[in-house]
Amino acid sequence: CDLYLLWPAACVTWTCGMADDKLRRQRLWKSMQQRGLQKFMQQRPGDFLRRARKGVPSEYRAEVWKTALNAEAHAKPGLYQELQTADNEFLHLIKIDIPRTFPEDPSFDAEQQKCLFRILKAYANLCPDVGYCQGMNFIVGLLLLVVQGGDFGQTLSPETEEETFWMFFSLMECSHLNGFYRRQFPLLQRYLWAFEELISSTLPDLQQHFCKENLQHTVYLHQWFLTLFISSLPLPMVLVFWDAIICGGLQEILPISLSVLQLLKATLLKMKFEEIVSFFKTMRSQQQEDCDFESIARIAVLGSDSISIPDHILEVLRRPLPLRTDDLMERTPQSPPRRRMDSDEDFALSMTSPCSTGATSSEGSAWDYLRQIRINPGVLSWWEDTKLGLGLGPETSW
Repeated sequence: CDLYLLWPAACVTWTCGMADDKLRRQRLWKSMQQRGLQKFMQQRPGDFLRRARKGVPSEYRAEVWKTALNAEAHAKPGLYQELQTADNEFLHLIKIDIPRTFPEDPSFDAEQQKCLFRILKAYANLCPDVGYCQGMNFIVGLLLLVVQGGDFGQTLSPETEEETFWMFFSLMECSHLNGFYRRQFPLLQRYLWAFEELISSTLPDLQQHFCKENLQHTVYLHQWFLTLFISSLPLPMVLVFWDAIICGGLQEILPISLSVLQLLKATLLKMKFEEIVSFFKTMRSQQQEDCDFESIARIAVLGSDSISIPDHILEVLRRPLPLRTDDLMERTPQSPPRRRMDSDEDFALSMTSPCSTGATSSEGSAWDYLRQIRINPGVLSWWEDTKLGLGLGPETSW
C-alpha cells in the first residue's frame, strides 16, 4: 500500500510467513489459557511478557489484559452499581466528550455511549481527586471494544460493563495512569521530560531536525500519551502497543514512541514544520485496508527492545506524586536548595523545548474547577483499604 512509503523500515520481507506466525501465536496463547493465564504469568513472567509484546491474538486479548491488570482482585461486588447513584461536577464534561469518542465508528451507538458515560461517572465518583479529564473517554472506549471482542456491535451485558469498569480502575489506580489526568498533569510532565532526555541520545538527528524546524515534541506527544495512541494511530497498531503497555507497564510508552519515530525518521527528516504537524494530525486517518498496521506495530515494539530507560529516569517516573496541587509550590525557609527535577514544579518549568522560541502549548488545563462530591463512607473506607493492600500507604493519592 502507499502508506508503506511512510514506514520505510516496515518495507521488508518480515511480513512473509505472517500467517504461519499468527497460527503459532494462537496455539501458544491457547495453551497458556488452558493452563491458566494467572498461573502462567506468576510462574513464567518473562515468557508472558515476551509473548505479549509480540501481540496477543484478538480472541484472547480481553482475558490477557484482565489478568495482567489483576482486575478481578480489585473488584468489589455491588460497588459499581452504588457509584451510579450519585452525581458529580464532571458529568457535563463527560457528556460533551461522549459523542467525540470513536465518531467514525457507527457501531459505537447510543447504547455504547451510555455505557461509556456510566463507567466514567462511576470512576469520577470513586476517585474525585482525578475525576474526569479529556482522554479518559478514549481509554474506556478501547477497553469496551476489547471486551466485546473487537466489535462495538455486540450486546453489552451489565456484567461485561462492570468488568470493563474494574479494568479501567486497575489501569488508572494500580498502573498509575491516573497521574496523567490529575490537576496540572504531574505524571504527564514527567513522561514528557523523560522523552526529551531519551530522544536526544536515541535519535539525535531527528531531534536536531525538529529543533531546526522549531517543533516541540508536545505537539504530538500530548495526544499520544493522554490517549495512549488511540486518537493518533490506526487501531490495529494501538492494540499491539497496548498489549505491551498493559503487560509491561506504563513506561513502555517511551521506548514504543521512540521506536515509532525511528520507523518514520526517513520520512520526517524530509518534512518542514507545517508538513510534520499535518502528518502527525492525520496519521490515524491514513488507514488503508491493504496496509498491515498490526505487523508495523509489532516491528515497532520489537525495535523498542533496544531502547532502554536509564535507572535515573525510571527513578523519577516512579516517585510518589504530590498529594495536592499546593504541594507542588510548598517552600519553607529551612528547605535546602533543590536540584533540577526535584519536584513537579521543576518539571512544569522545564518543559519548554531547548529549541523553543518560548511559545507555550495551546493545550489548556482541563482542571479549572474545584471538586466537591459526597461519597458513601463505606466506599471511601474500601478505597483506603485497597491502597494499603497495594502497599501505597493511606496518604498516597496515586
